[in-house]
Amino acid sequence: MDTIKTYLTYLEEVRKVSPYTVVSYAHDLRLFSQFLAQRELSVAEFTPLDARRYTAYIMREKKYKPATVNRMLSTLRGLYQYAIRYEVCTTNPFLRIAGNPRYRRLPEVLSRDDILRILSFPVHDFLSLRDSMMMHLFYSTGCRLAELLAANVGDVELSDERMLVHGKGNRQRYVFINPSTKKLLEDYLVQRRQYLEDHRHENLDLSALFIGSRGKRLSASTVHSIFTKYRIQLGLRTKFTPHMLRHSFATHMLDNDSSIRIVQELLGHASISTTQIYTHVSSARLHAVYERSHPHGRKKDGN
Repeated sequence: MDTIKTYLTYLEEVRKVSPYTVVSYAHDLRLFSQFLAQRELSVAEFTPLDARRYTAYIMREKKYKPATVNRMLSTLRGLYQYAIRYEVCTTNPFLRIAGNPRYRRLPEVLSRDDILRILSFPVHDFLSLRDSMMMHLFYSTGCRLAELLAANVGDVELSDERMLVHGKGNRQRYVFINPSTKKLLEDYLVQRRQYLEDHRHENLDLSALFIGSRGKRLSASTVHSIFTKYRIQLGLRTKFTPHMLRHSFATHMLDNDSSIRIVQELLGHASISTTQIYTHVSSARLHAVYERSHPHGRKKDGN
């Protein structure tokens, strides 16, 4: 499946999509490759009828959730746009396959009380300072996990209280650092320098903003382990992930009457339609407050 392999290379090297997005695309395309091989079809031979059969296959036989089906179909529409551009085929068989256009899972958001607890856990050494600063930075900037892990010390502009972020599609933007996060960041940068001097391992990463115990750039798996550890320590009853802090940042900004265009810019969304999902979250929260607070809005027990 040379077209599929070259498409993945194109995504990585030309489109500069994040490593996590490449993993999702690779999964979707691997499943599609297997389907093609079982039917002895090539990318160019695939027809709109085959596309309908494939959609039924992933929905009914593989039983993927609606959001996953939507993502898979988007992946394949992108594959065929690429194939048409490079004259592998002339039509996109997935062009009219709608999937579940109305389905969109609302992002999970942490309460303000939970945010306060998360940002208030005690700091007792360099690594706990790093963890605290990281969570403050996630919530104060709304950055993606991949963006913060890719950040370098040189991207931080403390005097201007901002940081340069390298986002999806190689797009750059500035995000802003609030005073409490700035103070933690100042302390962290001082201790980071000392930590690297005291722990002289091989292959130290002198540029990475976030480093692990051996002085190398922090990995995504390590960050998820850190979040799991603090979820248990803090007794959080919900999931706790970096993306939930990003969701909470966006939702709380809108709750405080921020312009959706401002939130779009801070999140690094190419399209405002992506940001609009947070307006639905804010509306849902508003309705929940109404039901709890308004005498005629309260639901009766048993209803």
